[in-house]
Amino acid sequence: MFQACLLAIAVCMDTFWGAVSCSMNGITIPKRCAFLISTVGTAFLSISLFFAQFLHGILPEAVFRYAGFTILFLLGSTQLMKKILTTIFQKHRPHWNWKALGLVIDICFDETLADTDGSKTISMKEAAAYATALSIDSLASGLGAGIETPWIPICLGLSFLSGFALTILGCRVGTSCQKKINLSWLGGVMLLILAFCRL
Repeated sequence: MFQACLLAIAVCMDTFWGAVSCSMNGITIPKRCAFLISTVGTAFLSISLFFAQFLHGILPEAVFRYAGFTILFLLGSTQLMKKILTTIFQKHRPHWNWKALGLVIDICFDETLADTDGSKTISMKEAAAYATALSIDSLASGLGAGIETPWIPICLGLSFLSGFALTILGCRVGTSCQKKINLSWLGGVMLLILAFCRL
């Protein structure tokens, strides 16, 4: 159960800090958009968790366990280095031929780019792209976590509630912050803990 809860919160940390970043830049995320963001994130995680159950049934236990460790370790390490990777990306930002895919990738590095029309309010369409970008790591995290079947509903329920609550909380924290803070590495630490739990 510990791993299920930790996974649910870890995959929602990007949502929280993304909301903080948007709010600090004067961008509002309405509650209906927060609901959509949470729903999309939970959907991505559910696909990942159930596909992991399928793989568990066909792969040797040792292979499944060490593959899960590798996935979570790489994800956690990437999260810890996100600020460095974001700086490199912003200096060498490529031109995207596929605008929709390019927008999703851009949002992965800078959440404020979700406000494509400059209205300072995230629309439902923009929220869909925002949610997709922040949920990509859920696909890999769910595969690597090795959550047992009985705990999957709890993990998904907590993911949905946490995603919604942390988005709203992130907006409020960003509004009240006078100085920009960045603790997005906490999600990376959680994923690394999950990785070593796999061993």
